[in-house]
Parts: sequence; C-alpha cells; structure tokens
Amino acid sequence: MCNPRRVRVRASSRLTRIWQEELRRTGRASAEVAGEATLREAFGSLLGAPARRAFEAALGADTRWTWQDGAYRLDLDGGTVVYHLDTGEIEMTARLSDIVTAEAEVVRTLEGTVEVDATAEHTEKYYDDNWAGLSKSVAERSARAQAQERADRDAAEKGARQEEQERLAGRRRLAGQRDAIDAEAHAEAERRAATEAERRRGELERDAETRLLEARTGFLRPVHEVLAVAYRDAIVEYAREHGVRDIQIDESDGTLNIQFEMEA
Repeated sequence: MCNPRRVRVRASSRLTRIWQEELRRTGRASAEVAGEATLREAFGSLLGAPARRAFEAALGADTRWTWQDGAYRLDLDGGTVVYHLDTGEIEMTARLSDIVTAEAEVVRTLEGTVEVDATAEHTEKYYDDNWAGLSKSVAERSARAQAQERADRDAAEKGARQEEQERLAGRRRLAGQRDAIDAEAHAEAERRAATEAERRRGELERDAETRLLEARTGFLRPVHEVLAVAYRDAIVEYAREHGVRDIQIDESDGTLNIQFEMEA
C-alpha cells in the first residue's frame, strides 16, 4: 500500500420550479321578480241603471273595497280586482312573484418560474496500487456521485426558498386585488340574476295568464257578493216604497231569499 492520492470532482445542478397562486372569490345576488296578467271585461254596463247605482253604492259601503284613482279596488291573495266607475268595467289582475338567486366565481391566478443553479465539490482518496479496491476510477465515481447529490440538494433548497418568496409576493398582490375581485364577482352575479329574473318573469306571466283564466270565478266572487247586496237593497227599497212592511230576508248557504207580500 502506498500513500493515498486524492481526486476532487465538481458537479452542477440546474433546477426549474413552476409555482402558482390562486384567489377565488364568489359573489351572490338575488332579485325579486313578478309576473302578472290582466283581464278586463264589461260589468256595470250590463246592469240596469237602478241595479248599477245600487251596486256602486254597495261597493262604497263595503269596507273590503278601497277607493283609488276613480275606481274601487279589492286586494286578493295573488291579485286584485278593480271596478272602474267611469266605464263600469271589471279589471282582474293575477300576480305571481318569486325570488331568483345567482352565483358567480372570479378566479385570479398568478404563476411564475424559478430557475436556480448550484455547484458542489467532493473529494475522495484512492491508491495507485488500488489497495482495498480504491482505484482512481472508483474514487472519481464516488466523488462525482457525492458532489452531484450535494449540488442537487443545494439547488432544491435554494429553489424552495426562492419559490416561497415569490409565492408570498404573489399572495400579497392577490390580497391587494381582493376588493376589486369581490366587486367583479358581485357584478357578474347581479348580471346573471338579472338574466335569470327576465327568464323567470316570462314564466310567471304565462303562469299568471293560466291562473287568471282558471280562477276567473274566484276573482269575480267578491264582485257578485257585492252585487247580491245591491240587489237585496234595491228590492227592499222598492218594497218599502210600495208600502211593504213585513219583509223577511234570509242569507244562508250562499243564497239570498227575500219574502214579502204586496197588496193588489
């Protein structure tokens, strides 16, 4: 065995790391939407003059009806009935409402590339007589492997530190845009809600038309109730004007019965 010799090997490592930071913000918006359908038809003009006067007087006395803009108005569940005094028309309106909601997500992404270089050296010994198998070629391979491992490790550590710094800077940039991104998400949600509201309004209007046609009798029921009172009052007044005193009025089971006797 002779004196050992040494061999030094330098290795280099290049590392490329791609990073990405993302900020997601969600906006929500809602809108109330209504659809209605209206049916207008003659009513007062179909009555005789005395009956019409009695009907309109009965409307004015009925506390369920309110006077507004030259018409008597009655609010119903899901609609209104209006009697126009000037034309004698009945206007029935069915109204349906709903609330639509929409969401929108806005995403902001920042990305970057980190490229780092690192070098490292390692020394191994060998013997000219290859004692213990430590030849120069073996020493070179071992030194190269050790140097490369260290260079790779240094590059990874350096790259990780640089990547973290750039990520933090990216997060700060995104945080500075948070309010603007929130506003954009909210604006987009409102736009979607408006679009959905317009679509839903069309559906509600069609449904209101169907409901109005199917429920026309229900809309007219309170009108006929007032008309019955008007006929009752008109008949009673007529009877009294003609000297009738024994008047019997029975209102039951949705039927109005008036009985009296008149002398010939």
